[in-house]
Amino acid sequence: MPIEISVYPNPFDYFITIEVMCAEDKDCIILLEDIENSKIIRMMGAGLGKGVNKIPLENLQSLQLGAYQLDIKTSEGDTIYKTKLIKQ
Repeated sequence: MPIEISVYPNPFDYFITIEVMCAEDKDCIILLEDIENSKIIRMMGAGLGKGVNKIPLENLQSLQLGAYQLDIKTSEGDTIYKTKLIKQ
């Protein structure tokens, strides 16, 4: 399971970086959702290795200003991280 997760910058403009420190290899799914419209904007799989993993979410400048939710789930669908992000 991941030990530590950080997401920056928040608020964001063009991109988000997700940094995950894992104790073991883990497959996960990353979801970026528009809270207001309950619509998934981005969904991607990520194979995380032991140690520090940096995952960029880029080309976000075309998103509407407002609140978004970022979820990281295991490949089985269990939520391991959830946070609210603001597009400025």
